This record gives sequence, structure tokens and C-alpha cells, in this order.
Amino acid sequence: MTTQSISLKYRIKLVIAFSLFFTLGYGFTNRFQIFEPRFLSYTFLDEISGFRPWTVFIYMSDYFLIFLPVLLVHHLQVLKKIAAAFYLNFAIHYPLFFFFPTTIERPTVTQEGILGAAFQFLRFVDEPFNCFPSQHVSLCFVVAFGFWHTRRKLSIAFIIWSILISISTLTTKQHYFWDVLGGLAVFGICYFFVYRKSVKPDVQLVSPSK
Repeated sequence: MTTQSISLKYRIKLVIAFSLFFTLGYGFTNRFQIFEPRFLSYTFLDEISGFRPWTVFIYMSDYFLIFLPVLLVHHLQVLKKIAAAFYLNFAIHYPLFFFFPTTIERPTVTQEGILGAAFQFLRFVDEPFNCFPSQHVSLCFVVAFGFWHTRRKLSIAFIIWSILISISTLTTKQHYFWDVLGGLAVFGICYFFVYRKSVKPDVQLVSPSK
């Protein structure tokens, strides 16, 4: 695949677009519920995962991960595919959050210092709503598989990172296990419609040497 130059202006536009879609879509549905939010049932995995406050740093690393494509992708068509997967992700999640809001009971955090501050910040920006399906899970896998056809080793590293983030959604009690499954289902839709076909490389014909 021929490397195509991606201008800094285009990258900045993507960051602004992603941020606006996420802030407006997630922020509105997270703060204003027209329909009554409902609790989901706990599974065995929800019970055994427990509450492990230190994993909040793994959970919050998702906010860094989702912007990495803007920095690391060097092929314009690949970046456009990832952007399309993001927009499809938003289009699926926000109607679900709006029409079928869910909530979860979060444990009290007694930790102090950096750990306590991290939880205070997280719970300030993220109310205990918009649980199902987990956009935290779906977006990180959208990023991880966005590199699959061009940078396989990096993609595998990001998949492992995404799995850890998915586990942290349970250990921080930000989500139910059902939310994780729902997030994976949303990613599956994004993969089917956006990533299933790889970007075709540019082929240059070279005449044989005489």
C-alpha cells in the first residue's frame, strides 16, 4: 500500500469531529434521560470480578487509545475507514442510550490521593448511565482492528489492551457483563460493514529490466 500524506489539518479536523460527536452524543444522553433508566441483572462474572479501584487507570486509558489512530495511521484510506467505523459506532450507540437508558449502582470510593482523584474525575464526567451497550468496549476494539490489515503486530497489542480495558469495566463497576457483550456486538456490526474488506493496495506496474 502506497503511503499517502495526511495533512495535520485533516488530523486536527478528525480529532475535533470525534470529540464533538462523543461530547454531544454521549454527554447529552448521559446527563438527560427522558425515559426511565433500568438496572440490569448481575451475572456470575460481575460478582467474581469484585471492585478493584486501581484498575480505574486501565479503564481511563481508553480515552487515550481512541485518539491514537489520528497519530499513528499513515494511509489516508485506512484513516477514513477508522473514521467511518467511529461514526457508525456513534450512530448505533446514541439512539440506544436515548431510548433504552440503563444504569448501575456504583460502590463508594474511599481511596485518597491520585487513585481517589481519578475516580472523582471519572464520576464527575460520567454519570452512572449509558451502560448498555458499553461504548468503552466497542470503541477500543474499533481502534484495535483498524490496524489489522496494515500493522498486524500493533493491532494485536491493541487487542490485548482492549481486552484489559473490557475487564476493567467490570472491576471498576462502571458496567455490567451484559454491557461488555453489547459493546462487542456493536463492534461486530462496525467490523462487518466497515472493516470486512481490507483497503486494496495501490499497484504499480514496473517494466522488466532489459
